Amino acid sequence: MDAFLITFLSIIFLSIGSLTSVVIHRLIVMEFQKTDINLFLPPSHCINCGAKISLINLIPILGYLLQRGRCIKCNASISITYLMHEIIHLAVGLSIYLFEGFSYQALITYLLFSILYILLICDLKKFYLPLYLNLSITLIAIISGFFGIALIEGYGFLNTSNISLSLIGFIFGYFFLWSINLIYKLLKKEDGIGGGDFILLGGIGSIVGPLSIASIVLLGSLSTLIIMIFNHKKYTKELPLGAGLIFGLFIYIIFEYFELFPFINVI
Repeated sequence: MDAFLITFLSIIFLSIGSLTSVVIHRLIVMEFQKTDINLFLPPSHCINCGAKISLINLIPILGYLLQRGRCIKCNASISITYLMHEIIHLAVGLSIYLFEGFSYQALITYLLFSILYILLICDLKKFYLPLYLNLSITLIAIISGFFGIALIEGYGFLNTSNISLSLIGFIFGYFFLWSINLIYKLLKKEDGIGGGDFILLGGIGSIVGPLSIASIVLLGSLSTLIIMIFNHKKYTKELPLGAGLIFGLFIYIIFEYFELFPFINVI
């Protein structure tokens, strides 16, 4: 039974990872290329020649291997990031199941991870944080709080069962970066931080509460710096702060969950 369940869950998680790849690509195309493409149409196709991808080649991992990483029509290379998205969603999904089992908490946690992952990749690629996905983080946290659902039960740093704490966390996170940008704008006469980053940190605050914001900003800033170092040619004039904040949140969760650094405050 366990083997069957793990296999079934693995297929689900891999499929979500594959879907995530499609969503990321289409969100970016919709925003920057202004074509007729949307999240649902046209069907999955080669981004180079437009050839429709057969059903068997849409199967996660297997499809990539069968095509040997290339379009069977035009022989254009298929980015290995598609495979990476699937494997990451599989690993995270199985990890959440291992620690949380079947629960509303596990479902919401995985949903939030998928949304944050899409935002992370979009920001790394195009400095783009889709507004409705950005706002959905706060909405999910507040709804969870309304129904008394803790995202990871027993761990206060992700406890959104107190709806007021989620609201305060959003306000604190949003105005934390807004205030920094205001000071920068007064000094430099231009914005230094995008409005999407304000909303993102607000959403993160609605998940973890206000007292964890400073730790996440610190970890996020360090993550952004590391991203810049490893890809300094791309990030010379603009930095993907949103991606750094999401990395900071993921690192913070791991630190807190496994109590690696007890000096970090837990709400």
